Amino acid sequence: MSLNQIKPCPCGSGKDSQWKFDGNGIPLFRVCPDCRASKLAKVNPCVLQPYTCADVDCAIEEEDRW
Repeated sequence: MSLNQIKPCPCGSGKDSQWKFDGNGIPLFRVCPDCRASKLAKVNPCVLQPYTCADVDCAIEEEDRW
């Protein structure tokens, strides 16, 4: 299944939805015109801009890395 596949929004509107990605291209959630604003309001705006490990507030422990 492709990330670009259009399917009904999980919000229940029945409208076509698409993935909303963070600033680094990681999929966050599916949105449609009805729920886009409310879902984006719950996300820190910094996440929607490209970011690096230097932007993270805490150190990443070696054992936590993949």
